[in-house]
Amino acid sequence: MRPKPRANTKEQQNAEEQQPQHVIKEEKPISDKYQVKYNSKTQLRLDEKESFVLGVPGTKIYSVKWDADDKYIACACENGTVRIFNVRKRQLSYLINSLMPNIPFSYVKWRPQAQQFKTRNIFVTGNTKGEVQHWHMTSGKCLGTMKEDNSDIYCIDYNQDATKLAVCGLNPIIRIHDEEKRVVDVRLGVEQTQPPGHNNRVYCVKFHPQNPNMLISGGWDYRVLIWDIRQKKPEANQIYGPLICGDGIDMRESFDGQQLLTASWSQEKQLQTWDLRTCKLICNFDWNSQIKVSNQPCQLYSGQFSRQFDNQLTLAGGSGENEVRIFDSQDFDNAQICIHDLCREVNTVDWAHKDSRFAFSGGDGYLRIFEIQQIN
Repeated sequence: MRPKPRANTKEQQNAEEQQPQHVIKEEKPISDKYQVKYNSKTQLRLDEKESFVLGVPGTKIYSVKWDADDKYIACACENGTVRIFNVRKRQLSYLINSLMPNIPFSYVKWRPQAQQFKTRNIFVTGNTKGEVQHWHMTSGKCLGTMKEDNSDIYCIDYNQDATKLAVCGLNPIIRIHDEEKRVVDVRLGVEQTQPPGHNNRVYCVKFHPQNPNMLISGGWDYRVLIWDIRQKKPEANQIYGPLICGDGIDMRESFDGQQLLTASWSQEKQLQTWDLRTCKLICNFDWNSQIKVSNQPCQLYSGQFSRQFDNQLTLAGGSGENEVRIFDSQDFDNAQICIHDLCREVNTVDWAHKDSRFAFSGGDGYLRIFEIQQIN
């Protein structure tokens, strides 16, 4: 699902050759064990009573998402299932199987609750056959399939009122679907434009939370593009450098404007924030600041701003040194908590909507859920 990206230009090849080499660690046996390390100055702690592990090993999990009520978490799995866990009861509640045996689900997204839709508990999946499918959780029924080609789907996002659905993947043409009609309204990257669209896999698409005509995308061509859907082309300002290999783009409001987060599959400068208006770099997070675990770098698949804590916390995880870290913008973006010594890579992270919980998963097949508390 996520082979190592190849450089597209001589400049990118030279940059990769100059990156520090590291020894690949021998794979550990599958285990749900982990270790936690804290910044000595932090007032954040993981609540042990509200932190737990669900599921069983046996399949990679590529995407996890909390529902709007923070009751369920849906997990898109490599073995062609979507596992839906009831977090309150701490158990598996629904198991959705692919319509074709063993076709991996690569992404899952809950449809936002909107007035124009009466049916609740709807989620959408992407798979490795190019299919985007709507499912009803309670009945387990597939409500419809949209497909243009056989290329892998890697990312899906709804706009705020659930009228539009953005989809992309191995084919770098971004498709904007009309959610009610289930047809493609707009294709981004088809026409020759200046600046051009993506020329390699796209692993993340995100609608702007307030502007329904703005879409952000990133992937293997080391560019993050800001699209005006009405103009069907990227804006002149672009972000160069981040290698997006998962759900590694997010946005938040800040005191000085709008910020964009990138989580990059690189050995350094893997977590960064940018000014969304100018595309200028704001901050390079020092991944090992305050908490040193090993000399092995962590190359990120996923990153996200917190929905609580005034969006001040940043959650990210990846491979190499298989770990998850939480950073605090009020402490100069220093690491506050590190969950490490995981047996496999972290493919996906997600914050709860209404409280301080977060979840992550990856190559070991376990769903890990934690809650943060502040101590005096």
